[in-house]
Amino acid sequence: MSDQGWKRIEPTKVTKVGYRTIVSKTFALPDGTSATFDIVDPDGSRVAAIIALTPDNRVIIARQFRTGPEKIMDELPGGFVESGEEPELAARREFAEETGYKIGDLEFLGIARMDAYTNTTRHYYLATGCIPDAEQRLEAHEFIELRLISIDELLENARTGLMTDAVAVVMAYDKLERLRTA
Repeated sequence: MSDQGWKRIEPTKVTKVGYRTIVSKTFALPDGTSATFDIVDPDGSRVAAIIALTPDNRVIIARQFRTGPEKIMDELPGGFVESGEEPELAARREFAEETGYKIGDLEFLGIARMDAYTNTTRHYYLATGCIPDAEQRLEAHEFIELRLISIDELLENARTGLMTDAVAVVMAYDKLERLRTA
Protein backbone atom coordinates (compact mmCIF):
# COMPACT_ATOMS: atom_id res chain seq x y z
CA MET A 1 0.00 0.00 0.00
CA SER A 2 1.34 3.42 -0.83
CA ASP A 3 0.47 6.80 0.62
CA GLN A 4 -1.11 7.85 -2.69
CA GLY A 5 -4.26 9.74 -2.15
CA TRP A 6 -3.21 11.09 1.26
CA LYS A 7 -2.23 14.75 1.10
CA ARG A 8 -1.59 16.97 4.11
CA ILE A 9 -3.63 20.17 4.01
CA GLU A 10 -2.28 23.27 5.73
CA PRO A 11 -2.56 25.10 8.02
CA THR A 12 -1.59 22.77 10.82
CA LYS A 13 -2.86 23.72 14.28
CA VAL A 14 -0.40 23.42 17.19
CA THR A 15 -1.68 23.50 20.79
CA LYS A 16 0.40 23.36 23.96
CA VAL A 17 -1.12 21.37 26.82
CA GLY A 18 1.23 21.53 29.80
CA TYR A 19 4.60 20.39 28.51
CA ARG A 20 2.98 18.38 25.70
CA THR A 21 2.26 19.60 22.20
CA ILE A 22 -0.77 18.46 20.23
CA VAL A 23 -0.48 18.88 16.47
CA SER A 24 -3.76 18.77 14.53
CA LYS A 25 -3.06 17.61 10.97
CA THR A 26 -5.72 17.64 8.27
CA PHE A 27 -5.43 15.30 5.29
CA ALA A 28 -7.22 14.95 1.99
CA LEU A 29 -8.11 11.24 1.88
CA PRO A 30 -8.06 8.83 -1.07
CA ASP A 31 -11.88 8.93 -1.31
CA GLY A 32 -11.91 12.73 -1.73
CA THR A 33 -12.99 13.55 1.82
CA SER A 34 -10.81 15.12 4.48
CA ALA A 35 -10.13 14.28 8.11
CA THR A 36 -8.23 15.86 10.99
CA PHE A 37 -5.99 13.80 13.28
CA ASP A 38 -4.52 14.91 16.62
CA ILE A 39 -0.90 13.89 16.98
CA VAL A 40 1.32 14.14 20.08
CA ASP A 41 4.58 16.15 19.95
CA PRO A 42 5.84 18.60 17.33
CA ASP A 43 6.82 17.45 13.84
CA GLY A 44 10.37 16.11 13.87
CA SER A 45 10.50 15.35 17.61
CA ARG A 46 13.17 12.89 18.66
CA VAL A 47 14.16 11.15 21.87
CA ALA A 48 17.13 8.95 22.68
CA ALA A 49 17.55 6.30 25.35
CA ILE A 50 20.19 3.81 26.40
CA ILE A 51 20.18 0.25 27.67
CA ALA A 52 23.31 0.61 29.81
CA LEU A 53 25.32 -2.16 31.44
CA THR A 54 28.08 -2.05 34.02
CA PRO A 55 31.27 -4.11 33.50
CA ASP A 56 29.61 -7.01 35.39
CA ASN A 57 26.53 -6.77 33.09
CA ARG A 58 24.13 -5.16 35.56
CA VAL A 59 21.58 -2.91 33.83
CA ILE A 60 21.47 0.73 34.98
CA ILE A 61 17.83 1.71 35.43
CA ALA A 62 16.22 5.09 36.15
CA ARG A 63 13.41 4.12 38.53
CA GLN A 64 10.77 6.84 38.62
CA PHE A 65 7.09 7.54 39.07
CA ARG A 66 5.19 7.85 35.78
CA THR A 67 2.03 9.95 35.82
CA GLY A 68 0.24 8.14 32.96
CA PRO A 69 0.10 4.68 34.54
CA GLU A 70 0.41 6.25 38.03
CA LYS A 71 3.12 3.86 39.12
CA ILE A 72 6.86 3.59 39.61
CA MET A 73 8.55 2.14 36.55
CA ASP A 74 12.07 0.99 35.71
CA GLU A 75 12.99 3.24 32.79
CA LEU A 76 15.90 3.49 30.39
CA PRO A 77 17.91 6.67 30.95
CA GLY A 78 17.23 9.11 28.12
CA GLY A 79 15.29 12.13 26.98
CA PHE A 80 14.54 14.60 24.22
CA VAL A 81 17.02 15.38 21.46
CA GLU A 82 17.48 19.15 21.26
CA SER A 83 17.05 20.98 17.94
CA GLY A 84 20.22 20.56 15.88
CA GLU A 85 21.63 17.92 18.25
CA GLU A 86 22.65 14.47 17.04
CA PRO A 87 20.69 11.66 18.73
CA GLU A 88 23.86 9.91 19.96
CA LEU A 89 25.07 13.09 21.65
CA ALA A 90 21.65 13.56 23.25
CA ALA A 91 21.70 9.97 24.49
CA ARG A 92 25.14 10.48 26.04
CA ARG A 93 24.12 13.82 27.59
CA GLU A 94 20.85 12.55 29.05
CA PHE A 95 22.52 9.37 30.34
CA ALA A 96 25.26 11.35 32.13
CA GLU A 97 22.73 13.79 33.63
CA GLU A 98 20.30 11.13 34.85
CA THR A 99 22.82 8.56 36.09
CA GLY A 100 26.22 10.16 36.71
CA TYR A 101 27.76 7.18 34.91
CA LYS A 102 30.37 7.24 32.14
CA ILE A 103 29.79 5.11 29.04
CA GLY A 104 32.39 2.56 27.95
CA ASP A 105 31.26 1.46 24.46
CA LEU A 106 28.09 2.65 22.73
CA GLU A 107 26.30 0.87 19.92
CA PHE A 108 23.29 2.12 17.93
CA LEU A 109 20.37 -0.34 18.08
CA GLY A 110 17.80 1.34 15.85
CA ILE A 111 14.85 3.71 15.72
CA ALA A 112 11.20 3.15 16.55
CA ARG A 113 7.84 4.88 16.48
CA MET A 114 5.71 4.14 19.51
CA ASP A 115 2.31 4.48 17.84
CA ALA A 116 0.49 5.93 14.86
CA TYR A 117 -0.41 9.16 16.64
CA THR A 118 2.96 10.57 17.64
CA ASN A 119 5.51 12.56 15.68
CA THR A 120 8.38 11.36 17.88
CA THR A 121 11.13 9.11 16.58
CA ARG A 122 12.91 7.13 19.30
CA HIS A 123 16.64 6.35 18.93
CA TYR A 124 17.96 3.45 21.00
CA TYR A 125 21.51 2.52 22.02
CA LEU A 126 23.27 -0.22 23.96
CA ALA A 127 26.12 0.89 26.23
CA THR A 128 28.55 -1.47 27.93
CA GLY A 129 31.32 -0.95 30.45
CA CYS A 130 29.49 1.90 32.20
CA ILE A 131 31.07 3.12 35.46
CA PRO A 132 30.13 5.77 38.05
CA ASP A 133 31.75 9.09 37.16
CA ALA A 134 29.82 11.98 38.74
CA GLU A 135 26.66 12.95 40.61
CA GLN A 136 23.24 12.94 38.95
CA ARG A 137 22.24 16.32 37.51
CA LEU A 138 18.46 16.11 37.51
CA GLU A 139 16.10 18.73 36.13
CA ALA A 140 13.13 20.19 37.98
CA HIS A 141 10.43 17.55 38.49
CA GLU A 142 12.88 14.68 37.92
CA PHE A 143 13.07 12.28 40.83
CA ILE A 144 15.15 9.34 39.67
CA GLU A 145 16.38 6.50 41.83
CA LEU A 146 19.21 4.62 40.16
CA ARG A 147 18.92 0.85 40.28
CA LEU A 148 21.20 -1.90 39.04
CA ILE A 149 19.19 -4.90 37.88
CA SER A 150 20.00 -8.14 36.11
CA ILE A 151 19.45 -8.66 32.40
CA ASP A 152 16.77 -11.19 33.38
CA GLU A 153 14.96 -8.48 35.38
CA LEU A 154 15.15 -6.12 32.39
CA LEU A 155 13.64 -8.78 30.13
CA GLU A 156 10.88 -9.39 32.68
CA ASN A 157 10.18 -5.63 32.93
CA ALA A 158 9.78 -5.50 29.14
CA ARG A 159 7.42 -8.50 29.14
CA THR A 160 5.24 -7.27 32.00
CA GLY A 161 4.77 -3.57 31.26
CA LEU A 162 7.06 -2.27 34.01
CA MET A 163 8.91 -0.01 31.56
CA THR A 164 7.95 2.20 28.63
CA ASP A 165 10.73 1.47 26.13
CA ALA A 166 10.30 -2.29 25.81
CA VAL A 167 10.92 -2.05 22.06
CA ALA A 168 14.58 -1.20 22.84
CA VAL A 169 14.86 -4.51 24.69
CA VAL A 170 13.57 -6.30 21.60
CA MET A 171 16.18 -4.50 19.48
CA ALA A 172 18.94 -5.56 21.88
CA TYR A 173 17.58 -9.00 22.72
CA ASP A 174 20.22 -11.15 20.96
CA LYS A 175 23.07 -9.07 22.38
CA LEU A 176 21.53 -9.12 25.86
CA GLU A 177 21.15 -12.90 25.68
CA ARG A 178 24.85 -13.29 24.81
CA LEU A 179 25.84 -10.96 27.68
CA ARG A 180 23.44 -12.69 30.08
CA THR A 181 25.05 -16.06 29.55
CA ALA A 182 28.64 -14.77 29.42
